[in-house]
Amino acid sequence: MEAKPKNAADPKGANSFSMRLLETVIETARLAGYKFVPLEEMQREPQRQRQFSIRLDLDFKPQTLLPFVELGKRQKIPFTLFVRVNGPYNPLWYTSYSAIAAMASAGAEIGLHTNCVEWAAIHGIEPGRVLAAELNLLKEWFEVKSIAPHRDVNYMHNTLPWLEQNWTQLSKQHGLKYHAYDAGLLRHALYVNEGLSPHLSWRGQTPFEAIETGKPIYMLLHPHWWWVDHPFERD
Repeated sequence: MEAKPKNAADPKGANSFSMRLLETVIETARLAGYKFVPLEEMQREPQRQRQFSIRLDLDFKPQTLLPFVELGKRQKIPFTLFVRVNGPYNPLWYTSYSAIAAMASAGAEIGLHTNCVEWAAIHGIEPGRVLAAELNLLKEWFEVKSIAPHRDVNYMHNTLPWLEQNWTQLSKQHGLKYHAYDAGLLRHALYVNEGLSPHLSWRGQTPFEAIETGKPIYMLLHPHWWWVDHPFERD
């Protein structure tokens, strides 16, 4: 295995979000005895040590999934992908659908990335109706067993409190196994993610620091921030 890049654990390194870095994270975790599992499996046994789950939130640019498809096949990683329906892309557009379907065909777990409360507030519609419409569309094409709330940068509305308050009813109504901010998951696993703080960086610990603990790792990534050759290759 190649040596870890010098900036790999540097949360503000200019090259911190290349696909090569992600592959180094995966290889480092495997050397440390980690097993990669879908988020659904981690949710069932969140306390099990040395398990690693990678969640992908597809906020923008569905074509940025394609390097993850190739990486998943090469490394045999079972990603968990959350797809937007009310968002800046149409999941059924020709190239969007083909990218999402390629991820599903490669073994990814598919979930709904919903901002139903914000959409409902803007249009004066009950959030449950919006959620049902989103799920019905996505379920026509994929097996959907989970939800991850989405928040836009302005944080106008947050779907998570509504989802938690109504989870018992919603999960039964729609046949959902879990949501991505389940308290058991977050209590037992180390949550690692990138974000704007104010510039793109690891929030808190890096994945390399988390691997050193041996604890379960739940890592959230956003594909539009990751690249093969340079950050603007899909623009």
